[in-house]
Amino acid sequence: SPAGEPASAAAIFGGKPTARVVGLVRSFDRFNTGMRVEGAIKRVEYLRGLAALHHAMREHSCRYGFILTEIELVVVRNGPDAVPNFGFLEVSSVPLGASAAEEDGDVPLTACLALWGLCMMAGDDAPQASGLGVAHWKAEIGAPAEGTRRKALPRDEWMPKPQLAEKREAKRARGWIMPEDPVGRKELGKRGVRYGAY
Repeated sequence: SPAGEPASAAAIFGGKPTARVVGLVRSFDRFNTGMRVEGAIKRVEYLRGLAALHHAMREHSCRYGFILTEIELVVVRNGPDAVPNFGFLEVSSVPLGASAAEEDGDVPLTACLALWGLCMMAGDDAPQASGLGVAHWKAEIGAPAEGTRRKALPRDEWMPKPQLAEKREAKRARGWIMPEDPVGRKELGKRGVRYGAY
């Protein structure tokens, strides 16, 4: 673009805009961290919210994300490895009502402070080499044909097993059910699409 005119995101990022931190907004009755300890139906709803965020994070090859509801901010990291384990999300919740008491010197983690921290971890100046455990914002996902989704850990015990209808829906929507399934036609993408270029 000519000097002085703003460039579009597509022009800046080579045709496919990427994000360093992705976020979703959900209603608290559709997603909240309390659902994790409720019945199987609520657990599935909770996992659907995390799956939507995980999908967006993989689309942008980024490691950090969040889900904002009316009651909490849920911050998420997609593991510390360069090529993260598929579905492995580290989750922490920050209540939106958290604030510092005037008489106490301790400042609790607030939603604004947590979002600022996510942006700092996803920045160029984040301390990657020190022992702080801050992983680089870019996750090495690659093209679907590379099969990075096959790098997965076993399901946690608290997660309900997928039902037949859920398996059918997954097969129809994305072409595969479990991460260890072979790469399907739907994953290979369109001809001429460059993956990983930004």
